[in-house]
Amino acid sequence: MKNWIAAIVTGLVALPGLALGAGGEADLMHMEVDYSDEALRDGAETFIDNCMGCHSAEFFRLKNLEEDLGMAKEEVEDELMYGLASVNDHLESAMTEDQGDRWFGASAPDLSLTSRVRGEDWIYTYLLRFHSDEDAANGWNNHVFPEVSMPNVLYSMTEEAPEYYDAMPQPHHDGEEGDLEYPEVPEKLDQKVQNLVSFMSYVGDPSVKARHSMGPWVLLFLVILGLVTYLVKKEYWRDIH
Repeated sequence: MKNWIAAIVTGLVALPGLALGAGGEADLMHMEVDYSDEALRDGAETFIDNCMGCHSAEFFRLKNLEEDLGMAKEEVEDELMYGLASVNDHLESAMTEDQGDRWFGASAPDLSLTSRVRGEDWIYTYLLRFHSDEDAANGWNNHVFPEVSMPNVLYSMTEEAPEYYDAMPQPHHDGEEGDLEYPEVPEKLDQKVQNLVSFMSYVGDPSVKARHSMGPWVLLFLVILGLVTYLVKKEYWRDIH
């Protein structure tokens, strides 16, 4: 019985590493997730404009943006509700699984929990590591996730993006050695990608905004509780020698 328990625990501990390693061996860049209203609004627009053509986020509703970011219902409807009937709808792509299989060779995965499974650094690096590939059906490949069928939807995201992705080095072939020299990420493209990843992190855990706003009050409560406890203890032990 103990051996079975140990095996299960070992497997669960290994899962995150397997998930992160499933896409390739590239070194990951680091980014700081930004849960500010401005970053999440921009990330939501980028996600809906560029990702929802193929991908869904079926566990997330636009209603969350109205409640967590203070966006008016009319604002959400005018800026973000492309093809959705209501702010209570889940973020579902118009592309069906059959269409994904025919066009890309595989259905596009749902992105609701991608940040929880892969991690923000993985997504961030993946989006900035597309390189041209003449042998690929869509002309693109990726250093983090080789042979991925996803096209580079960020190629025209900013004015500097085409030049950046055109300068991306090709991967080493068999027998070649040495580190690849990646171009410096343009500031505007970098900010767009960071906001997009921050939004995907928020989609994976919508309660994060409420937790962050509650945090200072919890700390204040603990400080007051600690002070009261200390005064009670001091009063209780005053006459005890």
